[in-house]
Amino acid sequence: MERQQDNASDADSDLEELEGDIAKLDETVRTFLADQRGENDASPAARGLLRGKGARGPRKAAKPRGDITARLSKVNQAFLSGDYSLALDLVFEVIRINAETHQAWTTLSSIFREQGDMGKSLSAMVYAAHLRPKDVNGWLQCASFALENVADDEAGNLNTARLCYSAALRADHTNIDARLGKGLVCHRQGHLAAAISDYKVVLEHRTYDLEIVRKLAEACVDNKQAEAAVPSAIAAYKRFFDHERTKPQMEITEAPWHDIGIYVELFASTGRYQEAIQESKSLSRWLLGREAEDYWDQWTSDDREWDLDDERRAAVPNFTAGVWSPDTYGQSFPWDLRARLAIYRFRLGDEDEAMRHLLWFEPESILTREFAGDFPFLTFDLAEELAHRGHTPLAISYYQILRDLPGDADATILLQLGRCYSAVGETATAEEYFLAAIDADEDNIDARIELANMYEKAREEEEALILAAEAMALRQARDQNLEGHQDSITDLEQPSRRAPRRAQAVPRRTDAFGKRLIPRRYRPKRLAGADKRRQEEQARAMKLTEQYEIVQDLRKKIKEGQHNLIPTWMASSKELVDEFRSIKKFYTWDKYLHFLGPKNHLQQQEADKPQNELSQMYERLARTLAPQPGSEGRDDGTSKPDAHQGISFNNWLDLFLDYAIGLAIAHRRDEAYQVCEAARDSTAFQAPEHGFMIHVAWSVCAIYTSDEEKCIATARQLMRDGATSDSYRMFALLSNLCQSPVSWYTSGPAQKPIPKGERTGRQFLMHVSLCFMATFFLRRQATHTH
Repeated sequence: MERQQDNASDADSDLEELEGDIAKLDETVRTFLADQRGENDASPAARGLLRGKGARGPRKAAKPRGDITARLSKVNQAFLSGDYSLALDLVFEVIRINAETHQAWTTLSSIFREQGDMGKSLSAMVYAAHLRPKDVNGWLQCASFALENVADDEAGNLNTARLCYSAALRADHTNIDARLGKGLVCHRQGHLAAAISDYKVVLEHRTYDLEIVRKLAEACVDNKQAEAAVPSAIAAYKRFFDHERTKPQMEITEAPWHDIGIYVELFASTGRYQEAIQESKSLSRWLLGREAEDYWDQWTSDDREWDLDDERRAAVPNFTAGVWSPDTYGQSFPWDLRARLAIYRFRLGDEDEAMRHLLWFEPESILTREFAGDFPFLTFDLAEELAHRGHTPLAISYYQILRDLPGDADATILLQLGRCYSAVGETATAEEYFLAAIDADEDNIDARIELANMYEKAREEEEALILAAEAMALRQARDQNLEGHQDSITDLEQPSRRAPRRAQAVPRRTDAFGKRLIPRRYRPKRLAGADKRRQEEQARAMKLTEQYEIVQDLRKKIKEGQHNLIPTWMASSKELVDEFRSIKKFYTWDKYLHFLGPKNHLQQQEADKPQNELSQMYERLARTLAPQPGSEGRDDGTSKPDAHQGISFNNWLDLFLDYAIGLAIAHRRDEAYQVCEAARDSTAFQAPEHGFMIHVAWSVCAIYTSDEEKCIATARQLMRDGATSDSYRMFALLSNLCQSPVSWYTSGPAQKPIPKGERTGRQFLMHVSLCFMATFFLRRQATHTH
């Protein structure tokens, strides 16, 4: 009986254990199903209530298979031992088996990083992040790595970083680090509206983060819709300053003077000058410990609070001298804020109060020069306001201080100096500054317009027309650029006086082939005295002679085997060729203006578009100077020169042709043809022997660049100039040297004028023409550098 009870007891315990295992299995199944459906509660009641409302997304990745794990272990061993090639082979094998192995891609990224291939490393890291799209840290690491290596491919890496931050936000839209990173990247990319939006979100959580407030202010000021964006930056700064003013004075470790300047400039950027003045004075008073003197907030007619002495302050009823240290008034007021007060007073029309502030900025003072070095843009604004209001001598003093600052010449400052000197009647000095502005910025339109106006008044219509043509070409290129790049033209549409011109390189305007739109040329001073012009011409002639000797010396050294000097020789030759091409007397008007850039401006003017002042000046000068049809090229009976600046025309032509062939050897076909065309069009090279040499060199350029059509065209030109047997032999030679098929020679439209007899005797003429061409090459070899 007891044994039966014991058996029953054992059976019951086994049954209870089995039932417990079944319950655990049921719970595991419910949990699994709940995970698959995204449910948080595995109970039936919860399952009925929460069905369809769980978290969405891919399920967790399964653990790697045993063979994958073994291969990954070998990858790690090879990587740690420094055998990167073996590690690459092994990890690629893992990826071939299962491309969704996250560890394989992270290891591949590490291998590429150790090998120095940051681009591939980033790509592998991003792919690994895609395998775990909900892993925010993975996306943030990818974005950080892309930004660390942004110098390798700035545009591509910035775009990758932005996409990674966006993916992190999709995984967790509350992640502040991802939001801030995305805003910073958008700011660098120029997507200011998106950056402003992200900064606002971050500031909701980090209200008093000064760095983010500064970034927001910078983005708002640079935004095209500044008036709509700036109020948010003002509000952010106001919250920051209100918070700071609640702190005891001793807790402020560093006075935010710089941020006060930014804050008040935000008001000024939208034309709220009176508010800018009030905020600058109120915040300065707080930082100097006189916040209790709030009665100054009611005194808005002038800025006597910040005078050096108490003479005007004593007239204020609430002011009591001696309550506060005199040093907490004018002496302690920062110079940059004082300069801003002067600028704002000018713009409000309060010129007397503005000039009172400028008494602190003596042009001869070393303190003023130090201030200009620290705040060049404020100094520029002061000078500009003075120039607009007729205080030209003082404006010139400030501009000259800016001109003397270390660094490259600033075209904007030189332009303003030219305008100031022109306003006071010193046209010769103004001309020097305008020319200097063009040298500093080859694409400066305003300087060309100012010079053209001056030259027209001085009866120098020829140079005025040239400058007007250049200005029109540059303006047309700028307008086309604005139409094609609407998202990055804020500075061009709205030139900012605060743009950091000295800190930025001036970009050159080029055409579709990368060629400089307006070639550099020598610009003689037309308004200088006769003696000065004569001295300048002599210096210019000496410089050209020295440069020509340098070119000849370089060519000699290259012939001796120093081929590393070829780029230097090419650059020096280009300068001489461009110098010759820039001389108007060697070209007809249409060819010369074509060289300068503008083409058919009068025809391009739209009928329904009103002409601007520049177009009207161009038309006026063109009607005055443009020769009548048939008048150009007419012999006036005077003897023509045979040299320029002491260099004979024959040597100039050799320089042209050598340079053209050098360009062709460097596979710069279009430029080589342009040089040959310039030599052909020059009035200095119109002798028959010159034309023959030009077209032979042109054909050599065509041979080097494998241009069959140009070969045939130049040969036909030689035949038209003189239908001699040598010309026909040259034609046969060029037709064979270009490695073109027989059908080109026998059936091409360019061959139709060739007599049938010439075609049947082609083989014989080939030998003769080869001898002819060899003779030509031997003659050129004595002078050519290649």
